[in-house]
Amino acid sequence: MLLDERVPFYDDNGRQELTKRRREIVRADHLPAMSYADLAIVTRNLMMDPAIASRAYLVVDSSGVGRAFCDLLDTKSVQHTRVQMVAGDNETETKERGRTFNNVGRTRLLSALNSAIHTGDLSIGNFEARDLMRQELESFEADVGSTGRVRIEGGTKFGHADLAVSASLALWLSDHRSICAHIGEAPLKGYW
Repeated sequence: MLLDERVPFYDDNGRQELTKRRREIVRADHLPAMSYADLAIVTRNLMMDPAIASRAYLVVDSSGVGRAFCDLLDTKSVQHTRVQMVAGDNETETKERGRTFNNVGRTRLLSALNSAIHTGDLSIGNFEARDLMRQELESFEADVGSTGRVRIEGGTKFGHADLAVSASLALWLSDHRSICAHIGEAPLKGYW
């Protein structure tokens, strides 16, 4: 879970401004093995949690079996953004069966995550699985192929880089989803 916030303040002339954008990974967990139907219920309940319900956005890897999971989320009325991770570093959008699919290169997702962490645009908070996420992030290696394309591979035996990939999807969504936010009297916050 990624917290994305900008807090309004008033300058010396009484004009409202926003502080620097702050994005921080505040939670990451591995869930126990369960059926996709049960996972859809867990996801629905999480998205209905009063602490985040009105300001949380969900992104789901709809590659492979993730497509069926997204269909289950639809039956549970869970609003979500579908991302199909594709080879390379391209980004396109397609519609299928009335659903929008964002096709985003895995290399693009992981490169953006790496860049955001190294530039300070994204920080990693203090949560239980923090060390596991750090291990996953450190496991990645970039390789430039004979055609000049960069390929990023990595992961640990435990998680296959699930936490890092989830963080990259949340970061992508925080940059690509309009939350219809405006400068107002209260802090602007969103969870991805």
